[in-house]
Amino acid sequence: MKRIKIIGSLLLLLLFSACIKESQDDCDVYVYFSYLGDTDEEIFPQKIDKVNLYVYDESGVLVMNRVFDREELRLSQGTALDLPRGNYHLVCWGNAYETTRINDHASLTSAMVAAPHYFTKEIITTNDSLYFGMRDITIQGNGEERDTVYFNSSHIKMRVEIVGLEGEEMPLQIEVGNLSPTVDFARNFSTVKEHYYPIAKRDSETGRSDAKFNVLRFNDDNDVYVNLIDKSTNQVIYNLKLKDFMQDNQITVDGINEAFVGIRFKINGLTVTVTPWEEENIKPGI
Repeated sequence: MKRIKIIGSLLLLLLFSACIKESQDDCDVYVYFSYLGDTDEEIFPQKIDKVNLYVYDESGVLVMNRVFDREELRLSQGTALDLPRGNYHLVCWGNAYETTRINDHASLTSAMVAAPHYFTKEIITTNDSLYFGMRDITIQGNGEERDTVYFNSSHIKMRVEIVGLEGEEMPLQIEVGNLSPTVDFARNFSTVKEHYYPIAKRDSETGRSDAKFNVLRFNDDNDVYVNLIDKSTNQVIYNLKLKDFMQDNQITVDGINEAFVGIRFKINGLTVTVTPWEEENIKPGI
């Protein structure tokens, strides 16, 4: 009986010290996903439903990639990584759905994220509500190891509402220009700019047209503009410089994860009045 107890104790010791092996063996590190937004509380489950994880070695070469869906993330807000001892760079993207394409991820330096239509040279209407996290980890192989990838927002929620138009069809096209269409795996947003043409839903009874969409991050000091274009003539009937609008209405996005810019255009004949639109709760992925 004593011998059985000793053997059992040895087995437990081996299990707990499974990573204290020769340098060539793989070891587990548990990586936890965290997003606090603009609060002091964990709000990852409320904001992020999917995670694409990429693990790179010291040379920037991809050694592992995994995708976690909503069900997996609700069961475990993180994952165990089975890797040899060494230094690694982790990159995570949250909520990369249908309006996100992750390109050339095999190399850390060439990987790029954008709306799929950016790569196919088609009209871009929106981005996903993207979140980004990265972390450098070192696996030493000396027992149970844990680390955390902290996420932050890589998108800005926008809403453009147009009121005062008659008829069932939306006669105007919304154009948002000078936006960064891509972001790399270090969260650097492109200096080359692009136009977005968000889709507006029309309510003929109220005369309202409403466009809810996401764009990649920009700063308070920006050159973004919003045009209203007459579809029949392709002429710009109103041009709004977003920087001035934000300053006039004390709207800021700098340092804010859950940033939102809402604009209401009220059309009365030849007169256009522009006011802010207050934020509403928008679910992840919209």
